[in-house]
Amino acid sequence: MDGKIKLVIFDLDETIVVNEISFSEIRKKVLEEIGCKEKPLHLYEFLRDKGEEYVKLLEKHEVWRAKHAKVVNSLPHIIEFLKVRGIKVAVLTRNSRKAALLALGKYVSLFDDIITRDDGFEPKPSADPIIHLLKKYGARGENCIVIGDYEYDIIAGKNAGCITVRVGEGSGDYRISKIDELLNLLNELNSL
Repeated sequence: MDGKIKLVIFDLDETIVVNEISFSEIRKKVLEEIGCKEKPLHLYEFLRDKGEEYVKLLEKHEVWRAKHAKVVNSLPHIIEFLKVRGIKVAVLTRNSRKAALLALGKYVSLFDDIITRDDGFEPKPSADPIIHLLKKYGARGENCIVIGDYEYDIIAGKNAGCITVRVGEGSGDYRISKIDELLNLLNELNSL
């Protein structure tokens, strides 16, 4: 690492937004509504292959979930900490744009970029949206941290050559139990 973090990419759900309604519940409701007995590994891709009306059904449930979501209390402080240091901040989510913006609410304007599945990139675990952000902000993988709670976040970050931080249990270059611990980790990384 040449020393300086230039870009931090956050996952949305269960990383910077806490949901009262689990994605498992959304998955179950959507599959029940379409009468599907299968348990597809990738719900969005499964529905996308079935047709736009199925993706709209998923979005309807995501929006309902987003209305009940809350941004973590420490988010404004974390973003301010990053921005004061000249670090760009982005959100990368498999959610629809409508649901992501609703979940972020008044905090949307804090981010330099928000990339959703509606933005023309293959969703995570594809590294394509991360590579796009690296190019856009003139950063290399070693100067970028990808933070998320799910394996797809870590896979996408690793495939783009980034430093990965797992919120909760699982793989990643670093692990934190909650997003509030990020500032200490960033101070450590920037002092290496």
